[in-house]
Amino acid sequence: MRVTPLDIIQKQFPANRRGYDPEEVRGFLEEIRETMEDLLRENQRLREQIARRDAEIVELRESEHEVKETLLIARRVREDMERTARREVDVMIGEARLESERIMMAATDERREIQAEIVRTRGQRAQLMAELRAILETHGRLLEDLAQEVPAAR
Repeated sequence: MRVTPLDIIQKQFPANRRGYDPEEVRGFLEEIRETMEDLLRENQRLREQIARRDAEIVELRESEHEVKETLLIARRVREDMERTARREVDVMIGEARLESERIMMAATDERREIQAEIVRTRGQRAQLMAELRAILETHGRLLEDLAQEVPAAR
């Protein structure tokens, strides 16, 4: 049975001719001793539990600090990666623009060459046509001359 502070205050020992009954006093003191031992054990258990909780709190705070540092590092790494990716994209876009300009210039040069070839070909065609006309006219005159000579010879 657990003895409370009120039990101690209200405890009365009946007095006889020799004073208090020693057995009753011893019994009550034994109950108080058992209660005190229980309370001391409980108190010790609670102190140990508090010490464990305090250690856990310290460990959790350290872990929290480590987690915060890790998150900060992760954020910095992400930002660095984003900056690097942006730079790489900018470089790729620049290279693509240069390549497209090179292709456009090459296409323009090729177009000019083709146009020049077309002009040359047209000129050659016109020259060839003129030469053929000249040859045909020459042959036509020769035929006329031959045709005029042949009737006279008959």
